Amino acid sequence: MKMRLLSKLEIRGLKREEFGEAMNILNNELKIRVRDNKFLFEKFKEFPQFFIGLFLDEELIGVICGFPRDDYLLISEIAIDERFQGRGFGEKLINEFEKIAKEKYKRINAGAEDEVIGFYKKLNYKPFLLIQFKKEDYNEDDFSNFKILNIKDYGFELEVKNCNLKELNKLRKLYHKANLQYIFTKDI
Repeated sequence: MKMRLLSKLEIRGLKREEFGEAMNILNNELKIRVRDNKFLFEKFKEFPQFFIGLFLDEELIGVICGFPRDDYLLISEIAIDERFQGRGFGEKLINEFEKIAKEKYKRINAGAEDEVIGFYKKLNYKPFLLIQFKKEDYNEDDFSNFKILNIKDYGFELEVKNCNLKELNKLRKLYHKANLQYIFTKDI
């Protein structure tokens, strides 16, 4: 009987036939999906270099995907199969994504669900608060306690001093008619 002691870990671009399996990981592991499989498949066809899989002995166990936006590269989704979480595999995917991004982009942005705030902070991504709202609900004066970094059609990007779930939930109560999310950014 032959005993295998080591597993082979490989990070590489996804092949077209692996796309469905990658979407299954995203569907299983992410509580909220902003972008559906159809949208991501269109982005995959256009920017396949930003759809990366993590394989353990030929089994896809993690995925990161993204695409260009305005003047930055967006990490759209990242997920690791729950059986393999907490082992640094997410960081390996981010590092590979950054290597590929450096060829053409100067900055990466990533929206973060509440439970991964610490993950991006650990990787030296800097947060700002994205607050999206209807124009009739709030105006610039409602955010006078913040430094406004950017005003967009859909809301404001605000500088934050404290980036944590407790602070975010406090702000969600205060601005209950808005959608609030930390966006993490890193110059590369």
